[in-house]
Amino acid sequence: MIESIHGEYAIREVGLTPEELAPLAALHHEVQPSRLYATRGKQEKFLQELREGLEGRDALVLAAFDPDGRLVAYKLGYRTGNRRECFYSWLGGVHPFHRRKGLYRALTRLQHGWAKQQGFQYIETHTWGDNPGMMILNLQEGFIASGSLSAVDRPGTRIIMRKLL
Repeated sequence: MIESIHGEYAIREVGLTPEELAPLAALHHEVQPSRLYATRGKQEKFLQELREGLEGRDALVLAAFDPDGRLVAYKLGYRTGNRRECFYSWLGGVHPFHRRKGLYRALTRLQHGWAKQQGFQYIETHTWGDNPGMMILNLQEGFIASGSLSAVDRPGTRIIMRKLL
């Protein structure tokens, strides 16, 4: 079980139960641009997607909590089914009031350290071409751009990034 401290924040691994994932799903809609369209139905659908996406997989879900115990950041990923040596860093975000404090970088480093200990050879993530902050962080953390995918659900391109562990 991962537990760490970053400044005034407690970081810990959380489980995959609906009760543990529900606050993360709610936070997701506060940190992503989709928050503008996050109806109750879409929030419930996203929680179901999270549960289904992580079910039966070798997954890691990390969460950061403020001193009052409120969830303020998250990062999650899983072993890909067709590439046993690859850990896919799927989703993450930091509440706007808690950004610029190194939380996402701390979560990233904990995730990568765990993946290396588990025997993964590399990490893969996808980021949107219009998200320069995420691309810069990934480059600073040792990722390289290795390809791209055309989006079918929105304009733009997803950049595939990989990092050897």
